[in-house]
Amino acid sequence: MINSAELELKAEQLTRQGKHFTLATVVRCESPTSAKPGAKALVTFEGEIFGWIGGGCAQPAVIKTVRECIKTGQPQLIRVTPTHQTALEDGIVKFNMACHSGGTLDIFIEPITVKPLLLIIGASPVSHALSKIASMSGFEVTVAVEGTPNELFSSEISVLDNFEISDGHFNRMPYVVVSTQGKRDEAGLNAALKIASPYTALVASSKKALKLLEKTAGMNFTPEVINNVRYPAGLKIGANTPEEIAVALLAELIQFKNTKSESMYTAPKLQSESATTNSESESATKPPESSSCCSSK
Repeated sequence: MINSAELELKAEQLTRQGKHFTLATVVRCESPTSAKPGAKALVTFEGEIFGWIGGGCAQPAVIKTVRECIKTGQPQLIRVTPTHQTALEDGIVKFNMACHSGGTLDIFIEPITVKPLLLIIGASPVSHALSKIASMSGFEVTVAVEGTPNELFSSEISVLDNFEISDGHFNRMPYVVVSTQGKRDEAGLNAALKIASPYTALVASSKKALKLLEKTAGMNFTPEVINNVRYPAGLKIGANTPEEIAVALLAELIQFKNTKSESMYTAPKLQSESATTNSESESATKPPESSSCCSSK
């Protein structure tokens, strides 16, 4: 069993990792059930369960619903029961329980999503355009610029006045776009490569990007980190103007975000770092393989 304080700490940790998750709460039960009203758990899209909302009979139904709630952004009340009840109150989705333990659980599942972070390095016209439309599209935007008044950016956008950005500045991994376009290109790219990110894009022609990346090859970055830089940045839509390039970038970002994999949580390593690192292992209740609760009515 996990207490409320532990749930809050785990929620903060999942938020820092940029993971989408839900809060599942048992609101009603009919004995016999192992979970009672008020029991809670955080459940991730990947199916990790932190807390307690019932055993193997309830978990498959919860995980299936969690994924739908995260996709739609809407909460859902479900009923996991072995009975053949057909008439349900409005808004309740029923899952048949194939286990023989009996009992009925009503579980309320509400999604807790986090805004994706976007770091834009540089004060080019593309940067200005991208910061505006990305903010309007649900990204939490930070712009790193040098010698540019903060007033040029809207109040919703965080502005850093230099490229000295530590990897610990953000509480979760940002997507990174370098759009210096002739002003401190090398410094901007180096700053980007030091930040753990699932997506790093460079706004430059292929010829210029290759030259910049060749220079970074001797600066203690691994080949993997350098090879992960995307250039030319953005989807190929025939973009010409700064605004069109920004649209192409945003389209690629959204496409990447919506098809992301667990690799996005892996931080890039510098060559000078030790090949092995010690990390704390997180304990999570993994749902057992079960054919129960796999269909809703």
